[in-house]
Amino acid sequence: MAIQTSSLGTGRGAESTNTVLVSRGWNVLVENLGYADATRFIMLIDKGSGDAVKHFRELWGDTSAQDIYNQMVKQRSKD
Repeated sequence: MAIQTSSLGTGRGAESTNTVLVSRGWNVLVENLGYADATRFIMLIDKGSGDAVKHFRELWGDTSAQDIYNQMVKQRSKD
């Protein structure tokens, strides 16, 4: 699953702007849908041609699986 951002900006600094936009969009989805449904939403709209492992590695960085799980449990308790 790859989120296509290349058309969101061009020129110098566009990559950084696109990264910020994708990050903000993801945060809005998570705030409104929770982690699980936000992920399902992205998977529904982007059947993807990219590398899902790479995408999630970029998304979560060095966050451990336990920390991701803890965030999901915390968010689920809010829903």
